[in-house]
Amino acid sequence: MNIDDFTQKPVEGRTYAKNEVPPFVIETSNTLLAVLEVGNETVFQGSYSPDFEGKITIDFIGLYDHYLKTLIPSSSDYGIIHTSYMREFRATFSVIAGEDTPSDNNSVSWNVANAVIDPKVQFAEFSQQNFLTNQPLEKPTNYETPEWLTWLDLDGNTSLYAKFWPKGGGRPIEQLLFTTPAPGCYSFNVSFGIIIQTINSLPSRLQGFYDIELRQQSNFVIGSQRYIYNERTGKEKYFCFVNALGGIDTLTCSGENVLQPETTHNVGRFNGRYTALDDTDDTRHWTQNTGMMPMRQRNWVYELLTAKQGAEKFDPQANDYYPIVVDSSEIDMSDNGQLVSANFGYILEEPDNAIPVTERNTDRYMHQSVADQAEALHDLTTAAELKFEPSARGDGFETEAVELRASKIYVEFIKTERQTVVEYLINGTTAGSFDMAEDDSPVVIAISGNANTTVQFTSEDDVLQTLELHYYPIPESK
Repeated sequence: MNIDDFTQKPVEGRTYAKNEVPPFVIETSNTLLAVLEVGNETVFQGSYSPDFEGKITIDFIGLYDHYLKTLIPSSSDYGIIHTSYMREFRATFSVIAGEDTPSDNNSVSWNVANAVIDPKVQFAEFSQQNFLTNQPLEKPTNYETPEWLTWLDLDGNTSLYAKFWPKGGGRPIEQLLFTTPAPGCYSFNVSFGIIIQTINSLPSRLQGFYDIELRQQSNFVIGSQRYIYNERTGKEKYFCFVNALGGIDTLTCSGENVLQPETTHNVGRFNGRYTALDDTDDTRHWTQNTGMMPMRQRNWVYELLTAKQGAEKFDPQANDYYPIVVDSSEIDMSDNGQLVSANFGYILEEPDNAIPVTERNTDRYMHQSVADQAEALHDLTTAAELKFEPSARGDGFETEAVELRASKIYVEFIKTERQTVVEYLINGTTAGSFDMAEDDSPVVIAISGNANTTVQFTSEDDVLQTLELHYYPIPESK
């Protein structure tokens, strides 16, 4: 046989979604041995004889799921690379019986990604122009929602940017978040609470939304996702899951969460007394309503309800994920209306009848929320006012040296009409300066967040009174 005898086969080196890999169709009179390899491991081999039309059809579609996986990151991760999201498969064919002899050109290699896509769309092209998600392009979020974006880089030349807009107008403020070091599938944490700390501006100075953009090295935008900031209501439940494209999404549910324990009560009689028997497995089962959402999101919600690779519930108080298994769903979302909802049931992946500590916390905060409307960004900074006093050396004015633990500080001030130079000292050493007449407030100063650091300001100006300091405190490691 010769490779030319293939009337249909995967394109050499092409990347496919799991459901779009074409089967092999071979015209031959021989009985063939097919060997499938993943990396250097043989995962399947079988013999095939031609049908009455002299054709052999071989489809490996049922094998791909065993070797492809997307993992949901932990709460401490900022970004990860998914080493099993895409694998190279190689099929080799040889003649077992027949007149022909095998040729040297009898193998095909192709890549398969952990994705399912519309057959009318080619995954190789789609994945290089989009994030791996079907979630709304404009998505509400709040300061405790875990948000992830996943993308496939086939060339190793993409960068991830965050972009905010000042309230007073003007050019957007951009921040480089990550640059891919090599080809691969990446997920990055784009939660508001993380992204806002990378921007050299205070939340009060920014509009209530931000964009995450995926760019090529030429700075050409190939993917974009907008997050619209909302205050939390206290009713939100957060569910992370592996979506149909193999990316990581978060569904925020505002509907009712009902505990429905599945308990079996067996009773025995010993020494003339009745007693409860502990001979059954009891399960804490929950039913979750999604809350009302636009009808156009129903297909995306369906991806959570049918998630087989992984789903987790995020607890913002514990800052941790709990793996769950979705075991029932009720989705009846008609297109005869603008808002719809669905219900699904789930259990913890690891059976545990103990009540989570966070569920015992009754200190809940309820906030008024306006649906689909961006609100003022939540400011998580700590503020301190520093007063200038005559220096002990008599050569100007200085503030007290304050001790703090942070990665950067934001110095706010009212601009002066004349030149007013302020120097700042880090751990007693002059580290830089700014001019209150020329520089914009706030001035951002990077410091070490690994240990307590002292910060002090000095000036020769005799009318300077105070500076306002903001920073995100870093807790000491335990």
